Amino acid sequence: MTTNSRRIAAVEAQPGYRLKITWQDGGEAVVDMTGVVHKQAYFASLKDEGAFRQVAVIDYGTGIEWVNGIDYSADSLEAMANEQAAMTPGELRAWKREMELSINEMADIFGFSPSTVKAYLAGASPIPVAVQIACGAMRENRAILYARFRPRVAGRPRKSPIAV
Repeated sequence: MTTNSRRIAAVEAQPGYRLKITWQDGGEAVVDMTGVVHKQAYFASLKDEGAFRQVAVIDYGTGIEWVNGIDYSADSLEAMANEQAAMTPGELRAWKREMELSINEMADIFGFSPSTVKAYLAGASPIPVAVQIACGAMRENRAILYARFRPRVAGRPRKSPIAV
């Protein structure tokens, strides 16, 4: 079985439950572990920042381990880093194309004005984390998209004939 998992070359604990990860391929990421430390009971002992700082790479880069024996895989760290990275306008445009949505349909799904969607797509406004999370959820489970999708017809609505 072949895997393409990234391996860790180095890990450095930083203030605020953050880890600077250097990958063996030369890439770098800063992963905020606050949610893991504070929401998963297994990691509760790492709330002590002194304990959190005592971390090292293990098993040829397949994970990290703290001196108290708690470990975390490279795959999980990479997933956290990817999830924490800000969505770019290019990624949002790619998502829009993948979902086959118009700007108006996107605006309807997210409850924004079309001008707000255009600003996100152009990079004129930062893309909110909630939009990033929703896009990921809709990519993973199209039923979420279908539950919110309402098709739009191009052009202006036709005027109804006036009853006399």
